[in-house]
Amino acid sequence: MQPPVVFISYSHDSQPHKDWVLKLATDLRNNGVDATLDQWDLSPGQDKSAFMQRGIAESDRVVLVCSENYVQKTEGRIGGVGYERLIVTSEIVQDIDTKKFIPVVRNNNSERKTPVFLGPRLYIDFNNDANYQMKLEELLREIHGAPATVKPPLGQNPFSGSISPSKATSRLAGPTGLMEGGQSVLDDHWFQNQASIANEGLAKIGLKGRMELRFALHDTITKTQMELLNEVSKSQIHTFGWPIGVILGNRDEYRPRPLNDGIRAEVVINERALSGLPSYDYWALRVNGDFYLLQSLFEDGRDEQTKNKIFFNTRIVRVTEALLFASNLYENLGVAPETKLSIRIAHKGLAGRELTSSNPFNRSVSPAQAIEDESQAHLVETIGQLRPRLTQNVMRITEPLFMLFDFKRFREDVYEDIVSKFVKGQVT
Repeated sequence: MQPPVVFISYSHDSQPHKDWVLKLATDLRNNGVDATLDQWDLSPGQDKSAFMQRGIAESDRVVLVCSENYVQKTEGRIGGVGYERLIVTSEIVQDIDTKKFIPVVRNNNSERKTPVFLGPRLYIDFNNDANYQMKLEELLREIHGAPATVKPPLGQNPFSGSISPSKATSRLAGPTGLMEGGQSVLDDHWFQNQASIANEGLAKIGLKGRMELRFALHDTITKTQMELLNEVSKSQIHTFGWPIGVILGNRDEYRPRPLNDGIRAEVVINERALSGLPSYDYWALRVNGDFYLLQSLFEDGRDEQTKNKIFFNTRIVRVTEALLFASNLYENLGVAPETKLSIRIAHKGLAGRELTSSNPFNRSVSPAQAIEDESQAHLVETIGQLRPRLTQNVMRITEPLFMLFDFKRFREDVYEDIVSKFVKGQVT
């Protein structure tokens, strides 16, 4: 296992305080923690803001030494710790339940032990030097994930034999995703309602081309809205453009909203700063695990010359991202690997578009236009097989789309190359 990486945030109150922080950092390193400290890692001429931003973003945990002066400076947004406050606050907003930030209290006898932006987080009190070793062990156990007391495993219900089993272990009648009465789980009223809202929003900015995702578990779960928001944030893949499940907090109207049945977000861009072209993203996640997304095509937001095109490599990338996002999301929500998932991915607004590549030097596809306006693919896969069968499932979803462009097909090695590079964080 790699040693945990820890960034230490503190204020330069006095030389004795800096010496104490240096001792703490040294003791952490001597006990298997890869601690980063400005006294070691920040050199004259180096960009302090970049050092702080990179240190916090790339660390597994951040130790905040909350002296009385540190609290006052962060609240007043003064100096380096004031800047660090902005970075930390941004991460906490994205994941309110994060355990990344560990407050330790030192030289602080005031009523306010930690900054307000940390909320009611538990802290480790290093005020008393006589307790240093005991508190250091407490901090090390937290960083290494080795608690002094371990929660015992859950035993069996001693009264289970007297309780009738539930009659409804699944909401579906069969493995193909059909509910009682023959309707697909992907067509129930919740999905229809999301589609109606999203298509109306897309039409308002004059866009027709779009990709639609529908995911539905065959065995439902029950989660809170906060759990849904946290797991969407953790499941995003930041390799190509805005990720599926995009969360923007820079404008109030873009933020995800909690609803009785889950959460949803709508991002409407009437004009992009660079291209001047509009874009649209809508997604919703239900408390039972259902997921819906409608987004405008990347090709339509690139420039005027690509508005009537479909990039075959971009479509492979987007479908790959969709399946990886589904894998991340349901694993993070605690869904068992053997649970089946119904998936439908549709591309609409195709008629009159030309299939080509985003790379003008790629000659593997000759331009061809579609007559049909929509391509739709449906598959059922277990959560545990989404990654192992990634390339095969990407082919199953995109082949019907490409076929509409004068029977176009691509070799499996073409798919494998694009998919494998995306998994590694590369886009062709």
